[in-house]
Amino acid sequence: MLLLFSFWACFCSAQDTITLDAINVTADKIANESLKPLVTRKVDSLVLENKSTATLSELLIQHSPVFIKSYGPGGVSTASFRGTTASHTLVLWNGFQLNAPTLGQVDFSTIPVFLADDIDLKWGSGTSNNSGGLGGSVNIDNKTSFGTGLHLDLKQTYGSFNTLGSFATIGYGGKKVSVRVKVYRNSSDNDFKYYNIGILPPEWMRQRNADFVDYGVMPEVSLMLKHGILSVSSWNQWNNRNLPTIMPNVSNTTTEEWTKDNFSRNFLSYKYFWDDGSLQLKSGAFIENQRYFLETRNPSTDQIVNHINSTNHALVLHQIAEVEQQLFASWKLKGKLQWDRESVTSNNYAGTKRRNLVSAYTAIEGQPMERMDVSVTARYDIVDGKSMGVFPTATFSYRLPMGLGMILGYSHNYRNPSLNDLYWYPGGNSDLLPENGRTIDLAFSYLLNRDGWKLDLRSGTYRSWVSNWIQWVPTSYRFWEPENVAWVIARGVENHIDISYKKGDWQWSLSGNYVFTVTTDESENAENNGIKGRQLIYIPRHHGNLFANLRWTTWDLSYTLEMTGSRSTSYADYETFPLRAYVLHHLALGKQLDRFRFELRCNNFTNVSYQNVIWRAMPGRSFEIMVNYKF
Repeated sequence: MLLLFSFWACFCSAQDTITLDAINVTADKIANESLKPLVTRKVDSLVLENKSTATLSELLIQHSPVFIKSYGPGGVSTASFRGTTASHTLVLWNGFQLNAPTLGQVDFSTIPVFLADDIDLKWGSGTSNNSGGLGGSVNIDNKTSFGTGLHLDLKQTYGSFNTLGSFATIGYGGKKVSVRVKVYRNSSDNDFKYYNIGILPPEWMRQRNADFVDYGVMPEVSLMLKHGILSVSSWNQWNNRNLPTIMPNVSNTTTEEWTKDNFSRNFLSYKYFWDDGSLQLKSGAFIENQRYFLETRNPSTDQIVNHINSTNHALVLHQIAEVEQQLFASWKLKGKLQWDRESVTSNNYAGTKRRNLVSAYTAIEGQPMERMDVSVTARYDIVDGKSMGVFPTATFSYRLPMGLGMILGYSHNYRNPSLNDLYWYPGGNSDLLPENGRTIDLAFSYLLNRDGWKLDLRSGTYRSWVSNWIQWVPTSYRFWEPENVAWVIARGVENHIDISYKKGDWQWSLSGNYVFTVTTDESENAENNGIKGRQLIYIPRHHGNLFANLRWTTWDLSYTLEMTGSRSTSYADYETFPLRAYVLHHLALGKQLDRFRFELRCNNFTNVSYQNVIWRAMPGRSFEIMVNYKF
């Protein structure tokens, strides 16, 4: 029966109250928590704590339906959400888009989970208030805490391959002011052993030129005023990474390849409250610098064979105004105006390139009858003075008896070409059209809460159509060029489960995801090339994970399973190097002693040899210890 119809995400705020002097602002209480969250899922706080010293790429591939394409520790990690590509996954930080204007995507290996207070995923109609999330969106948020007093959180990790992580949070929450600073540094020699099948005969080798150092600081200040909250935040980070050669080229010791990136993401926010609504004004300035260097020399003559020194400087300005107004009974009106200005200077472009986006969004949601929820939204965008049109979404949900619920949704969204697609030299195509996507969702849920047991099952199916899909294709001039040549259909089944039980000093929980995805190019161009109906490369049909946690007094044991199906790396009829399916197992044992927590972790404890990207080595069994002190 369609695998219980694919489970899905659930999070819903029951009743949040913010006290601002003599003002109480109270969100609507949803009669049944099983419905609206079917288009969004919040990462559990236990998972966030368990993965607090990891990167966002590690968290998502082990605890979400999102597939992560990873080049290995210290390498690029991008997301494939619902069978789409990295540029179709929108990433937001406190409502501001993080997708680089150059590539249109995000490297999830550069986002520490440590810097986030909340992480949630959205798809379908849940992504309606921003353009670009044809697959879905990942939302990273930070909280403001008043009245919590002095807070100190120190974490130190050390593991295999001389991997060292230091994380510190210090803050103070008073009655009118909240101040917090987060600082971290993460480094590794990354010289793990791996079995190199890219050479003959295959042999065990140690990875070279793969060390990395990442560090960052995030100060935050919030002030409670008479009728609102004023906040300022600054996320600053530096990533320095050497890049190893691919498996078949390990004998080439004359290659130097590395990246050095840094950014400063800053925003100011003011949220004003009244009895039955709020207005929030946000202004952001994001500065990003990227440098990629590659130099290859002839080992006999020491002459340079290949030299690339690519630099990009981006400045993105964001201005956002959001309003929320309670209308009557359960009905609520939301609206947003947004202006984004992108400016990129690159030695890969002919001069500085700029783009302006103006967006207007409105949504109305409520309960026309007791068991029914309805939400209708519309967004209108203008890009560089050109109208993109109106993009509507509609969500209908109904509460069935016995803890059952169902939801039906329709969404229409689009994605602008990246600046690299438009202006890269040589090859950029300024005549590209935006990608246009439509999605239909159907999902069911079941909730049970009885005698210490909690059960949450989500199951759903979806179908997406994306026209004007952009692909880089070879030309007769020895370079590649992007074109709107594909018409892609993505469909699949998604399942999610959450079970927990508590009795006395014992607490047990289990959560998991399983996703079946089929994504094919049905265009005339694909038919002419003989690849119509084939699964897109690097997108697995099967992906799943499982997380189990057992707690007893001050001890806890967790187990994580990560499963990725086989993937194609070529459309050739007789593909030489498909990527095999693999299953990874991870264990962690923790102990709480007063304010200290100690944890021992073993990753890939069955020592599986695998590749996530062709010819990129991945580590086998590894160990890590963590010491945490909280005050």
